[in-house]
Amino acid sequence: MKKIEVAIVGLGLVGQRRRKFIQKNKNYNLRFVSDVRFKNNFNSNKILYFQNYRDIPTNNLNAVFITLPNYLAPEVTIYFLKRNIHVFCEKPPGRNVNDIRKVLKCSKKKRNIKLKYGFNHRYHKSVQLAKKLIDGKKLGKVVNIRSVYGKSKILNFSKSNWRSKKKYAGGGILLDQGIHMLDLLRYFVGDFKEFKSFISNRYWNYDVEDNAFAILRNQNGVIASIHSTATQWQHKFNMEIICSKGTIILDGILSGTKTYGKETLKILPGAKPYLYKNNKKTILLNFNNDTSWNDEIKEFANMILKKKKITYGSVMDAYKVMLMIDKIYKNDIIKK
Repeated sequence: MKKIEVAIVGLGLVGQRRRKFIQKNKNYNLRFVSDVRFKNNFNSNKILYFQNYRDIPTNNLNAVFITLPNYLAPEVTIYFLKRNIHVFCEKPPGRNVNDIRKVLKCSKKKRNIKLKYGFNHRYHKSVQLAKKLIDGKKLGKVVNIRSVYGKSKILNFSKSNWRSKKKYAGGGILLDQGIHMLDLLRYFVGDFKEFKSFISNRYWNYDVEDNAFAILRNQNGVIASIHSTATQWQHKFNMEIICSKGTIILDGILSGTKTYGKETLKILPGAKPYLYKNNKKTILLNFNNDTSWNDEIKEFANMILKKKKITYGSVMDAYKVMLMIDKIYKNDIIKK
């Protein structure tokens, strides 16, 4: 395979961003684009455009990028997997655990076909450095983690939009944005087994939550808290990773909206800094360039061309983070 022949299904904001980096990468050749908003099928600059993804020719197609609403993503993913097409699907993988279970069942029958999900935050340089510090135990063992991820509303969050209806979206801000933070918790300290939560839709009063508070504990006793919110008027991304010999603080994250502030990583000395003579001062690192979208696209091509396993965003990663979300919803203390 000299180049990966590619299709994009769904050309919203995320689909357009994926298109930008696909076309910049020499390993891809974008052949087809599908979106329900297209009025007619047409050709433009050697790219074929379709209204219905089922009209995309699959004979010479190698990979597809799916950027669709939650209720459509599993169905379309399975459609292309069955046709032996590699799939890159945006998060969330579906509305609920049952959706991703269907995909998982199909993918097990297609061992040689790559399926990757867009958990983009793992590719941010600040996050990758934090992972290295944790794994290298430079600051000792992780004791607990506090995290907040919030914006003023879900994108296109209105009474007439699919995102505000549970039967289409599956969930609200936790599923839409908090999924990234939950994925990072797994990335840093592994799977969690205990969940307690409060879920609320008191402000926007839609069919899905606008705030989710949860406390989690893993088998090693690490306790993590998360607040996923759609009532954060000044957008915020913050994660404090408290270790036995110091603290790692991820604050701000580079995004398309540029509303979460500068992306920084701060390292603080421990409670007894005099015991660590070489770590008396706070270290502040700034990350000014976001290469995450490009790196993610590049890695997917590498996995296909070199026939390697998916590093991040595997179907199992997607399944496990959806299990976390399911448990948070089910352990809502308010409902009990």
